[in-house]
Amino acid sequence: MRNVAIIASRELKSYFISPVAYAVGFFFLLILGAWFYFIAIATTDPNASFNGTLNALGFLLIPTAAVITMHLFSDERRSGTIELLMTFPISDWQVVLGKYLASLILFVFVLALTLQFPIYLMLFGEPDLGTILSGYIGAFLLGASFIAMGVLASSLTKSSVVAAIITLLVLMGIQLMSAGAFIGGPVGKVFQYLSFSAHFENFARGLIDTRDITYMFSFIVFTLFTSVRVVEINRWK
Repeated sequence: MRNVAIIASRELKSYFISPVAYAVGFFFLLILGAWFYFIAIATTDPNASFNGTLNALGFLLIPTAAVITMHLFSDERRSGTIELLMTFPISDWQVVLGKYLASLILFVFVLALTLQFPIYLMLFGEPDLGTILSGYIGAFLLGASFIAMGVLASSLTKSSVVAAIITLLVLMGIQLMSAGAFIGGPVGKVFQYLSFSAHFENFARGLIDTRDITYMFSFIVFTLFTSVRVVEINRWK
């Protein structure tokens, strides 16, 4: 795990040396804060305010994950530094996991900025603390899943812009599968299950279901495993 920690530390330093971490945190908080403000003044129910903010957060995480992960592999492949990295005694899974953990830590940092919203609600109302806790658990798992997809997209191309576009399109496509509710029947149920929306909505309602956790965890494992295979193939090209 020492190699994983070294790579994660290296990536984290690059995030905070560049404007990426600060820009992501600023725009994430600005957009979500504005949304929270308008919902808060539109309703006196603190639970409705928090739930509405969570719904917005679920969609805002898509471009956030794309920006956080777009440079992970693509820039190194374009500059040739990935080949240098691969000459060290380090395995492919350690490279992928290290970069993933760095992105995940940055995401947790950004998500932590939103803790001021439930604190505000607790100061001026009585929100359901159980719903707040489950909502943040769901937000963490959703973000972790989106970042895993971003890692895979970045490993597929030398262009960071293309990597971001792939992440956006795939995640938006998966989210739109929630429209399966309008299709009905077995196919509609499959689409609904594959969509992150249905799983995240349960967390937003205060429900922690092992099926939702299993789905997101399985998605993370699958995408990271695929990323390792892609890195392995690129190593031998």
